[in-house]
Amino acid sequence: MISIENLIALVQSGIPDAEVNVMDKTGMMDHFIIHVTSSQFETMNVMERHRAVQATLNAAMADGRIHAAEIKTATP
Repeated sequence: MISIENLIALVQSGIPDAEVNVMDKTGMMDHFIIHVTSSQFETMNVMERHRAVQATLNAAMADGRIHAAEIKTATP
């Protein structure tokens, strides 16, 4: 399990200008829908954007704090 605040901090540690909104999908604090908006995405395609967000979550996914994440990205 991970708190929404800690999850947002993880994303913003790798994507400092990110606006991050998180919804706990199941109420169990391990399945999330994550919306990330960043100007850093302007030159990236969808897969590159998702990989950038996923990279910030890899440690939490590996140790089981996050079981599943549905990632949505946008530019400002």
